[in-house]
Amino acid sequence: MLTSVLLVIFLIHLVAFAALGLKRRQGYYLALVLTFSLLSAAMAAELFAPDAMVAQGVTLYQALRTAAWPAAVVSVGWTVHRILTRARPNEQT
Repeated sequence: MLTSVLLVIFLIHLVAFAALGLKRRQGYYLALVLTFSLLSAAMAAELFAPDAMVAQGVTLYQALRTAAWPAAVVSVGWTVHRILTRARPNEQT
């Protein structure tokens, strides 16, 4: 049940950020789209192919979730940078 709910939430975020990225033409959204693509794929793999293996002892679901971590780190880092840049007044040196 939780996996189904997470899949829906991740897909909604994926569509929303993809639409924003296409509309605003900003590379910032690429990291978000990649993160939510990987998370959506992980949830779908857990629901529809829970026994699919990519290596000995590693399921497809686990591999996709592991791949989502670095993408999420980049997304969060980029978001924090954008927030701090907006909050800081223009400094002249």
